[in-house]
This record gives sequence, structure tokens and C-alpha cells, in this order.
Amino acid sequence: MLKKLYIKNYALVDEIEIDFKPGLTVLTGETGAGKSVIIGGLRLALGGRADKDLIRHGTKKSTAHAVFNSDSKSFKKIKADSEIAFSREVSTTGSSRAYINETITNLNTIHETVNNLCELHSQQDQRGLLEQERHLFFIDSYAGLNTKVEKLLQLFDSYISLEKRLKNTQENAQAVREKLELINFQIDELTESNLRIGEETELEIEKKRLESVQTLLETAQTLIDSLSENDNSIISVLSRLESRLNDAAGIDERLSEEAKLLSESRINLNELTRNIESYFSRLDDNPQRLDDINARLAELYRLKKKYKTDEAGLIDLLSNLRDQSLSSTDIQSLIAELKDKLAEARREYYELALEISKKRRKAATTFEKKIIKQLNDLAIEDAQLKIDFTSEGDESGFEVNGKMLKANNCGFETAEFLISTNPKEPLRPLSKIASGGEISRIMLAILTVIAGKYKLPTIVFDEIDTGIGGQTANKLAEKLKELSKNHQVITISHLPPVASRADNHLAVSKKTVQGRNIIDVKSLTPAEIKKEIKRMRGA
Repeated sequence: MLKKLYIKNYALVDEIEIDFKPGLTVLTGETGAGKSVIIGGLRLALGGRADKDLIRHGTKKSTAHAVFNSDSKSFKKIKADSEIAFSREVSTTGSSRAYINETITNLNTIHETVNNLCELHSQQDQRGLLEQERHLFFIDSYAGLNTKVEKLLQLFDSYISLEKRLKNTQENAQAVREKLELINFQIDELTESNLRIGEETELEIEKKRLESVQTLLETAQTLIDSLSENDNSIISVLSRLESRLNDAAGIDERLSEEAKLLSESRINLNELTRNIESYFSRLDDNPQRLDDINARLAELYRLKKKYKTDEAGLIDLLSNLRDQSLSSTDIQSLIAELKDKLAEARREYYELALEISKKRRKAATTFEKKIIKQLNDLAIEDAQLKIDFTSEGDESGFEVNGKMLKANNCGFETAEFLISTNPKEPLRPLSKIASGGEISRIMLAILTVIAGKYKLPTIVFDEIDTGIGGQTANKLAEKLKELSKNHQVITISHLPPVASRADNHLAVSKKTVQGRNIIDVKSLTPAEIKKEIKRMRGA
């Protein structure tokens, strides 16, 4: 519901902040006091036309700010907690800015969001009733079909999505086959390569050894010869020196450590000789193995160059290709699967759309009668109303009563309210015949019929009681009061019966400040309400 409205420098408004409450709120005041200016300020905040001519003279911009209670689950495009605020700024240059919760936005987003919160009915703004697409929504609300229609929308989106996917798959079948063939070829190529992490490094090391095997053999043989192969070898010489040093250590024990070091050196050289002999025996001059290694490295190089990645990247690529591969599902099988899913989606849509269509048409008859009765109560006598259902043909659509009909997100039909407010006038679209005051009363009649089923927190009426009085005024007041049990209702009124039934009464007046007229709004006390209603009665 609307909690607060702030207006600054708009028309004759200097600066006003109005607190609103649940129930029926009535704005009253003398003719020309500025009641419609207050509604105009609300309209501006909620995305209405920005007119720089309405900026208060001597100021640079107008501001309008409206705060609503909100259910954050209702808003997908914006962040909203317990409150949601709409703001507009209009400058004398003609530019304007729109905000939701202090975040700049566009008017389309404001309009979409406001549609969940508030509906404003006046001569200047009758989008809710004059927009034909809303007429089906009113019927569905009356028939209790809104939940089913939301489900139908989901089914429609699903079946359209499957239809597009099937069409694209069929059109691109050859391209898909070629892509699958390439993927499977690449999988086979990489699989046959038996890739493993670290193989390339191992092969490079082995290649280097095989390419230098002769040098290694010669080096090993030279070491063996020098260390132990003759009487003048290093080990033989060390053995003789070790014997003499041991004798010397027997004479002077201070040489014991040196004798020990020499002995360890000889032992280490013996171990070195054995290791070199073992290494020498294992060295193999194998040209075939070298050729195999060169061939394998060339293959790895080719794959890396082809796929523009390294060894680890090739292994990751193989895994990804396997994920993409549809080798187990032929493209025709995929098409057949999509056809089955589409057939099921169409069947679900058809059954629900047909059910909704039957219930709409059945409900329309009583809906028309109830609205006509409400219109008679509201001084639109001898009114005729007919709900005109129309369907569009489509040879590839759905068969309904022997005709092929096009599907849409709301079912097989659209609806439009046709009305005549004079006995001899033919039925015509609502937008072509009704005045602003009549449209507000027609909207009230519809809302009265669907009271409690129309999920809209706040409804605002301007000029709803134009040209009526007497018993009709009492009827109008009763309907507004009844409507306010399920919605917050805000209305401008000149009628005492309406004002006397208000839960909240705001008086709008003009006063002069420093030689300039400004609009003032005051919430009336019970005593002030009695006085205001007495004024309205002309007493």
C-alpha cells in the first residue's frame, strides 16, 4: 500500500508530505483547491508524463516521491525489502530522472513495478482498463484462473523453447553431424596417442643419453682403467701409500687420523670403480630405440602444434572432447527425443489452455451480468456490456472445435470489453466511447465484482463521482467502502456520502504565503471531518 507521498515545487505545491493509511482515503476541498494536483504528483512519481510547465515558478526542478509497502518476492528486477520508493525529478530544461529506491532507472521498469502495487484511474491515466490485454486478466481474476494462467505461461514458454530447439537442430543437422565427426576423430587421435603427464620430459632425457652413448662408454672405460686395471692405477698406488702410512702411524700415533682418511679414500674409490663398471655394463648403443624416441617426440610436437597447447593441455582437451561427444546418441535420435518432448509439452499446453478457455467463456456470461448491475447502481443506466473473445487462425497451431488456432501465452483467445452506455448505441470498444468519469466507474464496477481476487494493494480514483448525486452517490460510497476492505482505496470526491464513509480524510486547500498561493493538505480530526462534510453539503 501507499505509505507516503512527498511533492516539492510542483504546480502550486511548495513542499508537501502526506502520510497514507489502509482503508478508504478521501481527498476533499473546494473546486480548484488542487486535489488533482496531488494525484498528478503521485502520477509523476509513478512514471507519468513529465511536464516542465508544471514546475513551480521560480524554481529549477520538481520532485515527486512515493513510498509503498512491498513484498520483495514480487519484484525480480529490483532489490526491495519492506519498502519500495519511486522518485522523479523534472528540471526546467525538460530533462527528467527516475529512481527506484534511490537507484536511477528507466520508466519501463517503473511501470512494470508499479503494476504490482498501484492502479490509477483518471481522465489522464486509464492504462489499466483501456489496455485490451488487461481485459483477459479481469476475467481470469473473476473466474479464479490466475494460478492456472501462470502455469499455462510456463507451459507455453517450454513448448516454444522446445519448438525452436527442434527447428534449429533439424536445420543444423548436417553441421552437427560434421562437428560430431570432427570431435570423434580428435578423440580417437588423442586416445591412440596414449598421452601421459611427464612422458615428454622422460623421452628427452633418454634421447640425450642415447645420442651420447659412445662418449659415455669411453668415459666409463677411462675411469675403470685409471682406477684399477694395472699396477700403476690410482687404487694400486693408494694401497701402497696406505701401507707405508700405517707403518708410520705405528711409529707416531699422531698420523693415525691421516692413515684412516687415506684408507677411507681407497675404500670409496673401490666402490666408485664397482659403480662405474655396473654403469658401463648397462650402457647400450641402441639406434632403434633412439629412432623410436625421435618418432614419439615428433608425434607429441605435431599434436601440440595442431591443438595449440602443451602436454597437459592435450590431456585436458581429450577429457573435454569426451564430454562434448554425442557418439552414443545419433543426431536423428536427438531429433526424435526433441519431437517426443515437444509433443508432450504441446499436449500439456493444449489440455490446460482448453480447460481455461471453457471456464473463461462460462464465467464471462455471469461476469457481464454482474458488471451491468454494478453500472446501473453507478448511474450508467441501460448499459450493455459484452466480452468479445477472438482467436487467431494458425495451420500449425491447435485444433479447437474443428478450427486450427494459434496459441499464445494466455491461451487460445484474447478478450475485449465492448460497451454501450446509451440504449440505441451499438457495442463498441471501451476506449472509443467512455468518458474519464465513466471509465473510473466502470473500473469500480469491475473491481467490485472481482473484489478479493484482484491482487493489487492500492487503487486510486480521480473524478469517479463526476456528474452523480442522490441515491447513486450513496451506492458509489458503499462500493468504494466495500472495495477498501480488500484494497487501499484513495479517491478525490465532492460527495458527502463518500466522505462520510472514509477511514482517512484529507482536506486540500489553497493558502497565501508571501503573496503566493500554495496548496496545503491536512489530515482532519473527527470534529474537522464533520465540519468539512457540512461544507460539502452546502450547509
